[in-house]
Amino acid sequence: MGPCDDPEAFLDLFERSAEASGWPRDQWSMRLVPLLSGESQVAAQQLPAENLLVFDDLRRAIVQRVGRTPEQHRQRFRSLDLGESGRPFVLAQQLRDSCRKWLLAEGSDVDLVIDRVVLEQFITRLPKKTAEWVQCHRPTSLDSAIQLAEDHMVACQGVGEPLPSASLSPSFNSPSLSKPVSLPRSRPPGPPRVPPRGRGGTEQGPYYGPRTPPRGVGLPAAGPDWYRGCFRRLSF
Repeated sequence: MGPCDDPEAFLDLFERSAEASGWPRDQWSMRLVPLLSGESQVAAQQLPAENLLVFDDLRRAIVQRVGRTPEQHRQRFRSLDLGESGRPFVLAQQLRDSCRKWLLAEGSDVDLVIDRVVLEQFITRLPKKTAEWVQCHRPTSLDSAIQLAEDHMVACQGVGEPLPSASLSPSFNSPSLSKPVSLPRSRPPGPPRVPPRGRGGTEQGPYYGPRTPPRGVGLPAAGPDWYRGCFRRLSF
């Protein structure tokens, strides 16, 4: 294995070659170890002796140290485009390889494959903050993701509720929107306004004398002397 080789591709080719050659599986590890180099060799060196002799344990240790995780394969599968290779054939092979390593990372069980696909779709359809919370915990199954999402939405009330419809599309039949509402007129500060002479009122203004109602408008039969005298001066 060279420093530029893909560890997972190298292990896949070794496993196929071992099967094609008819080697006993308990000999695969001892035949693989001398071919390793760099970080893959370090991963094998750090394994206990009993695990080093088990090919599945050795392969897992190498992949965990230098290979991609299922989540990284999923991200690669979603991000690949024709620009990386420039050839449709290469793109299809890369997509196939990333998809297989993402979905079949722990076996080829149909239910597990479905669970992985549904898990991805489930997280992307959650509210943003809940999806971030679930992703931070890296759930390995759909059931665990459901539990995380429900716990977060219960702890953070309203995080998944849609915005009120009124704030998005106000009703044009509403009385408050169908007619303009006039604002009350503001009165500038200063002394109270006095109605013009002859418009009624009995209060006294600051600049005029006592106010009397117009002639012929309901005067009392009798009143104070000053009131009657004032009325005589103002009448024509």
